[in-house]
Amino acid sequence: MRRHLLGFYLAISTLFLAVCASAVPILDETKISDRTLDNGFRVIVKDEDQWGLAAASLYVRVGSADEGENEVGAAHLLEHVIFEATDPRDNQRVGPAIEAMGGYVNAMTTRDFTRLEVTVASQYLDRALELMAETVFEPQITSAAVTRERDVVARELVDRLDGAGGVLDDLIWSTAFEVHPYRRPIGGTPEQVTNLTRDDLLDFYERHYVPGNMALVVVGDVNAEAVYARAEELFGSQPAAPAPERDWPAEPEQTDVRVSSKVRDSGALIVTYAWRAPRVADFDDVCAMDLIYTILGEGQFGRLHRALNEPGLAVMSTCTFLTQRDPGLMMITAMTVKDNEAEVRSTMLEEIERLRDEPLTEEELDEAKRVLRISYAFSNESYTDQAGALGFYEAISTYTDAVEYIERVEAVTPEQLQEVARRYLAPDRHTLAIIRPKQAPGEVEEARVPCESSLSQG
Repeated sequence: MRRHLLGFYLAISTLFLAVCASAVPILDETKISDRTLDNGFRVIVKDEDQWGLAAASLYVRVGSADEGENEVGAAHLLEHVIFEATDPRDNQRVGPAIEAMGGYVNAMTTRDFTRLEVTVASQYLDRALELMAETVFEPQITSAAVTRERDVVARELVDRLDGAGGVLDDLIWSTAFEVHPYRRPIGGTPEQVTNLTRDDLLDFYERHYVPGNMALVVVGDVNAEAVYARAEELFGSQPAAPAPERDWPAEPEQTDVRVSSKVRDSGALIVTYAWRAPRVADFDDVCAMDLIYTILGEGQFGRLHRALNEPGLAVMSTCTFLTQRDPGLMMITAMTVKDNEAEVRSTMLEEIERLRDEPLTEEELDEAKRVLRISYAFSNESYTDQAGALGFYEAISTYTDAVEYIERVEAVTPEQLQEVARRYLAPDRHTLAIIRPKQAPGEVEEARVPCESSLSQG
């Protein structure tokens, strides 16, 4: 009986969320304002009047894609070193200083940007912003800090490659891209990081950590004008400097099928197909692609789950697409056993062909939009989440993309979705990466029938 009641309450909650998500803006633009300070520093504020909390995220528009061939790993290593910066008044690192206020602090590096985020009680926001400004404008890039964090990062990279996920990620991106820096691991390799010096980091810092290359997003129980005044004092007082030019090579259009594989000491076989995906500038295509990955891979709603998991062909299947400044990848992945490889691969491609050949009905598309809308609402529940959504798009385009996202998704038609599937998910232009289990002693390798006529290996 209790189980039935739980299901009932979950169903009601889901219905309530669906209604609310469609009636109330997830990121209410009437509460959001922005300013560009005289030195080029951007400030975005979403002023709420509840909870007594504030989230502040500082974005630097520099990621692993901005690294030169001789400074691979610099963006991530610099994030580590700067995060360890000390507050000169109390000799505490920024992390413990924020945590001593009862707050939350985190930093991350992506291919396109670096992010420092804090969440504190609103009364501590002034102090938190002061610490963030000191962190990025008065960094402690000492030889000792570089040596310490270089060892930490190198160990992280080694540990990452101990797992199948890290190996597969490197394999798929390095195969799908030939010249664009997206082909490289975000943190570089342990060897590349070990070779970075303090001078390398200082040079990288001076080029990229400039006001015109930064944005601050504050969401919470704050006064917007007070935030702008504090930002002007802490960030606007820094000397103006232009954002560096991005001159990396454009990736040529993929016109073939690329296959790569590795063997690991594991019983599982993992298959990933990847297609070149839309960049953020093609935002209508991005919204259509988000609906495609929802249709394919959103839990039990997804077609991959029904085609692979439910019949027992795969123990796991996912679909992923991350919007990036330049064209990235839309990927479908399945974990199975080696005896199922041929059937799993053909089934995965059949689901892609189905999207290309069979337009969705209005009812199917409406359901996908509902699922995506609820997912977007859940992912923007907290102030930290909302600062992340606004800052993510501000770092690679403009925060208004986050505000308009659901409206743009709702505007996608079945015809538009099918056209995007046909344009991006071509059967003769994709990348296949496979992690295969190590062959047992005495085991005879069975012949494999390729799932695509154009495959020469795999």
